[in-house]
Amino acid sequence: AGDGSEPSLEACAQLMRSASTDAERRQLLAELDAGLQMLGRERLPGLPPGSAFADIAVVAADAPEVSRRLTTVPPELSDVLDTLWDDATNDPLLVRVFMRLGSSAADARAIALASDENVDPSTRHAMLANLEELGQPSCVAPLLEIVASDPDADTDTDAATRLAALNVLRRFSDPAVQEQLLATYGGLAEPLRSGVREVLLGRPASALAFLEHVDRGEFPQDDVTAVELRRLALHDDETIAALVRKHWGNIRAGTPEEKLAEIRRLTNDLRAGSGDVDRGRALFTKNCATCHRLFDDGHAVGPELTTANRADQVFLLTSIVDPSAQVRKEYLRYNVLTNDGRIATGLLVEDGGASVTLLTEKNERVTIPRDEIEQLEPSQLSLMPEDILKPLRPQEVRDLFAYLQSQTPG
Repeated sequence: AGDGSEPSLEACAQLMRSASTDAERRQLLAELDAGLQMLGRERLPGLPPGSAFADIAVVAADAPEVSRRLTTVPPELSDVLDTLWDDATNDPLLVRVFMRLGSSAADARAIALASDENVDPSTRHAMLANLEELGQPSCVAPLLEIVASDPDADTDTDAATRLAALNVLRRFSDPAVQEQLLATYGGLAEPLRSGVREVLLGRPASALAFLEHVDRGEFPQDDVTAVELRRLALHDDETIAALVRKHWGNIRAGTPEEKLAEIRRLTNDLRAGSGDVDRGRALFTKNCATCHRLFDDGHAVGPELTTANRADQVFLLTSIVDPSAQVRKEYLRYNVLTNDGRIATGLLVEDGGASVTLLTEKNERVTIPRDEIEQLEPSQLSLMPEDILKPLRPQEVRDLFAYLQSQTPG
């Protein structure tokens, strides 16, 4: 199916017809989905047939964006698949295959299920994942309605669905996305505000519009994190940079001398008293657990801390103050620039032929199709910002270190 030619797709139809049970048809449908995902790719030359590397693919130089969806389907394959389609289906795999085949009915079904509050959350999220990969501009307006739904009716599930809708909206440079998200932002609470910033700050025009709202006092400047400020610098736009300097100062890596002075200051703070483990655990959850695991708390975006050299206070302080001094290969940060100017950053957790998946500092997976990527390059900077301890009072630093250096979770 990844070949996309009429003979290959006719062969797929023969295979589908050969299935004698529902389980076999399901397996073949999943394989068809995997093959269609490779549309518009070429196999790398010179690889031995049947080797583990024979399925590695690269983007064809002339592959247009629409190559992820077929424009014509041979009648043999269409006839076989039409027997499987149901306008009332809730099956994410079936919908996804038909979306790859260019079906407008499948597009409409994905949007309808994603938008229906009476549909179970797992199905809604699966449909939103389909739209994140294959959605057309027609999905923008319904997704904006999901995000703008009544904040007073929020539940954890509703918030998760709205965040998933925001993930889809990252793909689209439609001016309506910028306009409505800016209008919605003030009525949202975290983490939805964070999700909206992720969309808006990813493109130069919407990033500038957001910063202008901050400049007019309409959005709190404290909402913007150090990681987000660092991403703004990647736009290389002087107007954006001027607004960042005006409200947050110069966002740059500290010099070795500045970092050494910061380590000395924090060392003096730590020596001035003792810390409380329980308060430190709460500070860890708030400031560190998004990326790090300690005991049974947190996420594995960054290095596991439970087995780290936490007893060495100098090592711990240096790693926090200067996180980019030594970055292990598996935690290398990558910057992605898309064809339409979007910036994305994160750990490179999947690098397949069809797409690249980044894991952000918010523990979110962002998948970007290969044919939308203009530039992909490693960064010299750690995903972890340098100034994570600066907002903390001396006693809070002591509390945090009491927990970081504890031998048990308490």
